[in-house]
Amino acid sequence: MTSGAPWGHRPIALLVPLACLAWALIVTGAQLDREARARPALAAFVPPPFRSFAQAAIVEQGLARGTDPALLYPQARRLLLRRPIASENLTLFGLSALQAGDQQHALQAFGLAASRGWHDDIPQYMALVDAARGGRWDDAALRLRALLQTQASEPTIRQSVMPFMASPPGRAALARLLADNRDFQYPLLSIARTTLAPPQFRALLQHLASHRARIDCRALNRLVSRWLDQGIATAARDTWDGLCASADTASHADRGFSDTATPFAWQLQPRDDLPLHVDPHDASLSYRNPDSGPHSIAVRRLLLPSGTHRFRMSGRPADGQTFPTLRLRCSGGGPSLSLHALSGVGAEQSATIPDHCPVQKLELIAPKGSVTGLRLTIDGG
Repeated sequence: MTSGAPWGHRPIALLVPLACLAWALIVTGAQLDREARARPALAAFVPPPFRSFAQAAIVEQGLARGTDPALLYPQARRLLLRRPIASENLTLFGLSALQAGDQQHALQAFGLAASRGWHDDIPQYMALVDAARGGRWDDAALRLRALLQTQASEPTIRQSVMPFMASPPGRAALARLLADNRDFQYPLLSIARTTLAPPQFRALLQHLASHRARIDCRALNRLVSRWLDQGIATAARDTWDGLCASADTASHADRGFSDTATPFAWQLQPRDDLPLHVDPHDASLSYRNPDSGPHSIAVRRLLLPSGTHRFRMSGRPADGQTFPTLRLRCSGGGPSLSLHALSGVGAEQSATIPDHCPVQKLELIAPKGSVTGLRLTIDGG
């Protein structure tokens, strides 16, 4: 009896190393799967029973490589069975289903992904398109808001804007989204200008005009100024005049040198050794330049139509001294324009604006000396 006892314990003794080996295999497989999350190239080496993150990498790589949908779709279904909660897995499944022609399950997956993962661009965009097709514009606007909040790529935002422009209710919903979210006005209008045809862009501005009280005109001042510096005239004028301008601050208004928050106002450039003073009564400018060299003291953006224009300066130069000189340039990298003096003291000059120069930048350059009560008027020839 005693001689046979060790043999009775031998199966148990063998189970211990086998269990340790099995546990080591499980730990190694799980660890390799986690490693595949950071290094997708390892996904193919993860044993199939242990694939979780690796399964997602396999499906993602298959989509990128254009793998046959008949082979990829089962892999995507396997991924969804193993990790059905993560929004990114639902997105991968939806894309695979679309390629396989299973539109119904694709839309269901995108809808679930959009509700679970606001950071995921693709399901939000697909949910937006689905809502737009169904005329659910408030839902579509909610999806666009999610894309803007998560700073989706500019091409995605471009594509997302287009469905709203197909109908008046869509344009109205887009206008409400812009009016209710001031932080989106600058980026979305910037994208809309290059995405929409000019008539569509004007239609959006018309819908947005009814919400003027909620427009961030400081942000639009920066946006319109940027467009003007790029030589973009029509969109800049329509946006500013339609959404922010009053009679005194419209693109065609001239308030002299008064300090006004408008893209078309004079931008004064004082220096410690060249102070500038604006008279509040007549908005005229006074300066004294003690230096021997000329200095730029003010710059203004203009929307002068093509043709000849006269620039008349008035004021009181000190004895023996002259008015500032003018420098005129086409915005957007255009050439400098020649100005011709029409009087001996240089107080009146003319320039011809060509057709290809819709936005101009006018600069005042002060020589040594001083002028008080300086004003400048521009007349068409």
